[in-house]
Amino acid sequence: MNVARSTLVGAAVLFVAVAATGGALAADPVTLTVSVTDQDGGAVGGATVEATWETEAGETGTASGTTANNGNVLLDVPEGASVELDVDDDTYVRNRPLRIANASESSVALGVARSGTATVTVVDDENRSQPDATVRIREDGRTVDRGETDADGVYETARLERGAYEAVVVKPGYFEAEREVEVGPDTATTVAVERGTVTLDVRALDDHFDPPIPIETGAVRVSSSVYDGEVSVTEGTASLNVPVNAAYSVEVVKEGYEASAERVRVRESPASVNATAQRTAALTVTPANERVLVGETTRVTVRNAYEEPVAGATVEVDGEAVEETNDRGEVDVSIASAGNRTIVARDGDIASDPVMVEGVDSASEADGTDTDDGNGSDDAGNGSDGAGDNGTTDDGSPGFGVVVAVLALLAVGAASRVRGR
Repeated sequence: MNVARSTLVGAAVLFVAVAATGGALAADPVTLTVSVTDQDGGAVGGATVEATWETEAGETGTASGTTANNGNVLLDVPEGASVELDVDDDTYVRNRPLRIANASESSVALGVARSGTATVTVVDDENRSQPDATVRIREDGRTVDRGETDADGVYETARLERGAYEAVVVKPGYFEAEREVEVGPDTATTVAVERGTVTLDVRALDDHFDPPIPIETGAVRVSSSVYDGEVSVTEGTASLNVPVNAAYSVEVVKEGYEASAERVRVRESPASVNATAQRTAALTVTPANERVLVGETTRVTVRNAYEEPVAGATVEVDGEAVEETNDRGEVDVSIASAGNRTIVARDGDIASDPVMVEGVDSASEADGTDTDDGNGSDDAGNGSDGAGDNGTTDDGSPGFGVVVAVLALLAVGAASRVRGR
């Protein structure tokens, strides 16, 4: 019974341990024997060594310890983890942590150097201090420290290993400048920068089309922290001089177009960028007829800002949705009652300007012709054939009554001749 109970308890403990690690047992710890030495190879005691790691399972952690007089400290880390070792000390420093790719039980030499700082002052070619300039301190081509100058044009580096470095200074509108600097206990240096410009070519394109086509006219606006200008577009291209080493926002400016701002960083050589825009989204509605017989339909065509047919647009009559356009942008709309009917098309958030179609009750009204006055007469309105009082027709020719009279006289003459025989 006791054996069974012990087995059950052991299984439960194992289950809890597995569950606590997400279903996988934690890696066994290994001990790193870290020996800290200075540039001359001497042991550094009393220095705090920090270890940070990440395991293959994605677990992270830290450990730290202080070196003994012999410069050694023992740190436990997970076996197989990726570990970084660094030193936290007022006198000694490392520019970069020491990396261990696959931790195992081993001895590790961690070299450190006496620390120093450099104060970098940035001025222009007239010896005026330059705030907001970026200062990078490079060692063997790699940046080990960076920051920006303050309101007085001054930047103080972090603690670095004493030795030779390259200070690189850049500010929007100025050429990049470099200067060798020897970092010691307290080093000061001055770096001068010079203003400069470079050519930026901009192509204005309508990317509604594939491939995009040039926007032949209009303007291009270019802006940054050091420049804001607008230049006309000629044959789809604009060219301007802009300050060097700056990031710019570039956009097309043209009535009836909506631009997408493009970002471009201009260094110290000529640059080019494509700026795109499309016509402002719009719909137009064109009915086939302006007057429609009540109960009949008229074909309505919906087009976009590029005069292209719009499929799937909703057509409304007097605010009520009636139908969607087909692939040709067309739909037959029924006119249900007399009077002016308002037709609008919608596609998403875009609505057309309203157009009017008049519903009429008769075909003659629909085609715009005049109707009979209903009394069986023509335009004379007196029951006659339109002859005036002078016996002539409206066109001035002799009336029908004169012809009848002449014929009657001829008939009488013929009868008299027959009787005389």
